[in-house]
Amino acid sequence: MILLVEDTENIRKLVRVILEKEGLKIEEASDGIEGLKKIISGNRYDLILLDIMMPNMDGLEFIKAVRQISQIPIIFLTALSDEKNQILAYENEADGYIVKPFSKDILVSIVKRFLSKKNLPKKYEGLSLEKFSRRIKINEIEIHLSTKERELLFYLEENIGVVKSRTQILDAVWGYDYFGHDRVVDKHITKLREKIGMYSKFIKTVKLLGYKFEV
Repeated sequence: MILLVEDTENIRKLVRVILEKEGLKIEEASDGIEGLKKIISGNRYDLILLDIMMPNMDGLEFIKAVRQISQIPIIFLTALSDEKNQILAYENEADGYIVKPFSKDILVSIVKRFLSKKNLPKKYEGLSLEKFSRRIKINEIEIHLSTKERELLFYLEENIGVVKSRTQILDAVWGYDYFGHDRVVDKHITKLREKIGMYSKFIKTVKLLGYKFEV
């Protein structure tokens, strides 16, 4: 699933038509605030296409907020072609930069390249994580995890090396409208570690802060 964050309706329609013809699914947000709400509410995206000049929350503010909770690939799609804005985008951890007006072929080529990279299974010794199928294997044998355990593992792995607080994990895995105790995260971490056995070594507890996936 692709999230397009763009305030110009005609551009949103154009990008949607181009990508849907390629068999890709796309959701839209008209500004950074709407886009951020979609991510915080737990919607899962494989790629974000992002404009810079938008009302309420511009693209640079949006990417700074997203990078606090996720490492989803983000490609800027903007009319700002100057070097300064491109440098700012990459300094804020953008993964790509496409200047408007863009050709259909360039857009499709870049988007498919990022999606194909995301489709490859991630392997950590005998632990294999398949993002698109949401399958988890140990030594090539699929294991069963509950929905929350599975999403918890994928969330930590997608943010490899980054410490995530219980609150951030709750927002990403349970959704921002969850009102239970944050210790539910600890309980699910315990069960997850039991099920992945020796590979629980990749899930680190960071005292007083939270958890991270680290190889």
